[in-house]
Amino acid sequence: MSKKIISSRLSKVDSSVIRAAFSLANNIKDPIDLSIGFPEDDTPRKIRQAGISAIKDGFTRYTPSNGIIELRQAIAKKLASQNDIHLSPKQVTIVPGLTTGILLIYLSILDLGDELILSDPFFPPYRDIALMLGAKVVYADTFPDFQLTAERLQPLITKKTKAIVINSPNNPSGAVYPKNELKKIAELAKKHNLIIISDEIYEYFSYDHHHFSIGSIYHNTLTLNGFSKAFAMTGWRLGYVAGPFVLIEAINELQQYIVFSSSSIAQRAALAALRYNPKNLTSKYRHKRDLTVKLLEEKFNVQGAQGAFYAFVSLPDGIDDLLFVKRAAKEKVIILPGQVFSKHKNYIRIAYGNTKEQIESGIKIVNSLLD
Repeated sequence: MSKKIISSRLSKVDSSVIRAAFSLANNIKDPIDLSIGFPEDDTPRKIRQAGISAIKDGFTRYTPSNGIIELRQAIAKKLASQNDIHLSPKQVTIVPGLTTGILLIYLSILDLGDELILSDPFFPPYRDIALMLGAKVVYADTFPDFQLTAERLQPLITKKTKAIVINSPNNPSGAVYPKNELKKIAELAKKHNLIIISDEIYEYFSYDHHHFSIGSIYHNTLTLNGFSKAFAMTGWRLGYVAGPFVLIEAINELQQYIVFSSSSIAQRAALAALRYNPKNLTSKYRHKRDLTVKLLEEKFNVQGAQGAFYAFVSLPDGIDDLLFVKRAAKEKVIILPGQVFSKHKNYIRIAYGNTKEQIESGIKIVNSLLD
């Protein structure tokens, strides 16, 4: 073809490494999968039944772009009682998965050349979507302890800084940011009039500290959460964004033209999920975390891992992360190279959402590769 048909914005990102890592599993029979961030559990029966009932009741048409009012009311109530974030249902919008939520937020707040601060390591869509939209990503290096602090953020703030992304508990490091540090970050954001984007999808997976929401003390916060992790609803694709009315209204206007609305069936299921108590998950996954750390510490120096279900560990000097991942795949273990999540290329991410048997078998093989 004589004309260029692919948008230049795609040249801003390169997903080849993560696609290559995931493709390794396609050629392996019965792999031990320690790569994907999903819980081992099935969606609880009562939640599944609510989705089935929605179909039987004919609740299968478009909903308002910002979601059904019953769900937004329930989320506002949950945020008030569990997170000390007091918002009206008008300040909550339902999105078809948090990656879509990230896109809508960025389209709402970022102009060309605006700067967005991310911790390194990071969840890849936070970087890549910003780059595709022409924003500048500024990295706060958090190695080796993976803690995002006001001290690390302060030197990075310029007149072009628009927002700071916080993800605690963190993917991929499993780090949890303590309350006293989040208060300092809130003070810093207030001083510079910045938006905080707080991804709290792993809030029930905080093992050593009680989860704290920065939106409870800083008004100019967009709090992101959803149903994929705590309620094992990864395939239902439903999340929400809550925050200042003017920002939520901007997201709603964009949503009208980009996705129109989220699944009506998933929204009914999410209503049932909010009546289901997932807090027993914390104890269950704490045991998995403890097992993972105990096994990894035989060969690795483990930092982070206070929450979520990931360990992000460094390889010995001279070992390339992608080559190590390929060696692990030959032993039928699927893990991810750290360069997917970081500018550092000597780390690997191990997910421990799988069964204890798979975790134990997989990590023993990973450890053996270092021998």
